[in-house]
Amino acid sequence: MEAVCLDVHPHILLAEDDPELLELLIFVLLRAGYQVTGCDNGLQLLEELERVESYDLVISDLRMPALTGLEVLESQFDNSQCPPFICMTAFGDEKTHATAQKLGAVATIDKPFDLDDMIELIQTTLSGKNTHHYLRGVDHD
Repeated sequence: MEAVCLDVHPHILLAEDDPELLELLIFVLLRAGYQVTGCDNGLQLLEELERVESYDLVISDLRMPALTGLEVLESQFDNSQCPPFICMTAFGDEKTHATAQKLGAVATIDKPFDLDDMIELIQTTLSGKNTHHYLRGVDHD
């Protein structure tokens, strides 16, 4: 009997309403070896989370049409099957970060952010070694 080696790539559910950023992030995550399903609003994100298919990680913008990332995160608060949730925001005040953490987000990233830092955070989160992280955005002078 021959052993079968399955090449399993973690599946990331990504929600971002800016089409250019969504496309860039999908490209970067695919190149890093992840499977990616993209959504462009909070309602689509919630619908994907309620599907039978499971995801290993959710990365969501906080301000999106239909439902915000925080509303989706809050809806999953008591769901023990919900994957780890990383939030992204261009409006990252302390209250927003605290709310995201209180609702269960493993990290909050301020836009714009370094893509390498994002990949490192994803790897850390998927390895199970993650405690709440806050990544400051990259200053562009």
